[in-house]
Amino acid sequence: MQLPLFTLALGRLSTIAGVCCRGLRAAVRLKEKENYRSRFHWWHYVLLAAIGGTFCLAQQDPWGYTNELRVAATLLQNRQFPAAMEAYQQILKADPHNEKAALGLAAAYFGVYNYDQTRRLLREAAAAHPTSAAPLVELGKLDIHLLHYDDAIAELKRAVRRDTRSAAAHEQLGVALQAKGDDEQALAQLNEAIRLAPGSASAHYFRGSLYADRNDADRAYQDAKAAYRLEPSTQTRELLAKAALHGNKCDEAITLLQPLAGSEAVDPADLYVLSRAYKCAGQDERAQEAQAEYDKRSRSVQEAKTHKMQADHLAVEAGELARKNQLSPALDLLSQALAEDPQNGPTLAQQAKIDFSRGKISEARQEIESALGVDPYNPDYLYVLGKILEKQGELNLALDAFRTVTIVDPRESDAYFEISQIYLQNGDRARALSALRRAVKYSPDDPEYRKALQQLEAGSGKSR
Repeated sequence: MQLPLFTLALGRLSTIAGVCCRGLRAAVRLKEKENYRSRFHWWHYVLLAAIGGTFCLAQQDPWGYTNELRVAATLLQNRQFPAAMEAYQQILKADPHNEKAALGLAAAYFGVYNYDQTRRLLREAAAAHPTSAAPLVELGKLDIHLLHYDDAIAELKRAVRRDTRSAAAHEQLGVALQAKGDDEQALAQLNEAIRLAPGSASAHYFRGSLYADRNDADRAYQDAKAAYRLEPSTQTRELLAKAALHGNKCDEAITLLQPLAGSEAVDPADLYVLSRAYKCAGQDERAQEAQAEYDKRSRSVQEAKTHKMQADHLAVEAGELARKNQLSPALDLLSQALAEDPQNGPTLAQQAKIDFSRGKISEARQEIESALGVDPYNPDYLYVLGKILEKQGELNLALDAFRTVTIVDPRESDAYFEISQIYLQNGDRARALSALRRAVKYSPDDPEYRKALQQLEAGSGKSR
């Protein structure tokens, strides 16, 4: 649109980034406040992503899309989300009722925090496949991830009614019930999940966690051991170490946690457990060392979180000032934000928008590329990158950036408008018209979009 970038993009920040990033990631941060929610978050991400992976390939695809599904699943597992979306969409274009592709596409949208699109796809899949429990299971996982436990329980009960032999439905219903505090019903559902699928690492993990919360050390240890054997990972290793320690298996806990302790990314909680394990084993000096390292790492993690929260807050305040064209005080706040957190994505993006509006194009590009290094599929950041590339005359790269915006957020009218303008400059009237129609479809009240479309349809459309 014919607005300065800082006005346009900052305005978009209150909608696009607010919906796709700040509000939804706030939900994730809330989950991290409680240990049981953190462990649920890990498994939900893994399992939802797996819908596009091995689950999809468990059976031969009757329509002959096994290879295409495998390619899409690989892209998804490698976190190449836009490419995965396009791969799944190609399958669905040829076979609109392919449930595996629909679930994989939903998983890709989950990966870029577009939960509205994830939910829409899962609901459509649930309606299109009325006897399948899988879409409802994924809806349940999504609602648990967003802390909507009552909704999750309702969806998962529907999944169980559709297919009483769905281990995943019973497992996730158990997770949701435990989150609501109904441990007895949760245990019943997890027991049924393990009866149906004794080789499910996640079911053993969740049941072991429940037993641990109930101080049932023996059962917690057995489930944790099964989960670790079936799916060796940091999370299952941590659960087994804690269960071993609670069962006075001190040396085993030490053996499990020592490989993690040397990592720079170690969770401070693991160092705390390791300290207790050393103490349990009578190794007091090592216990003190681990405790000291735990104290140090904990302070560092907390300080980093505090700095990021402060930087996020300053970036929001700077955005409000920039929208009022108060650029100098906005830049002062952004400088403070970068002092708090030099790699803060929202701050770098705001800086890029303001620098672009002031004609500092090279600086803006460097800043927005740094922001994308933190959050590579943020549609707001990608849109700003597209505008910068467009200004620098790199139209093909700008087109790629705007196209990625529309892949990540298919309802993003601003990006469709920019795409239409680039196609017009390239003399591709048909594609320009298609993109502009999409812009009007998703922003029907925008007068500039409607006028541009009318002119183009009448044959008089011109590029800016």
